[in-house]
Amino acid sequence: MENEEQQEQVDWSKYGDHDASRHPSLDATDYVALFIASIQSIFLPLVILAAVLVSIGFLFVLMP
Repeated sequence: MENEEQQEQVDWSKYGDHDASRHPSLDATDYVALFIASIQSIFLPLVILAAVLVSIGFLFVLMP
C-alpha cells in the first residue's frame, strides 16, 4: 500500500523522454547513414553466407 502511494507522488516527467510527439530533425546525411546501417545489418550476413556457399561449391566442382 505504501509503495503505491509513493509511486503516485513521484514526478515521472523528470525521468526519460516523455514527449514522444517530438522527433529530431534529420538531414539527408542522417537518412543515408540510417540506410547504410540497415543494409549492413540485414544484407551483410547474407552476402557473407552466399560467398561461403559459392566457395564451397567451387571446391566441390574443382575436386576430382
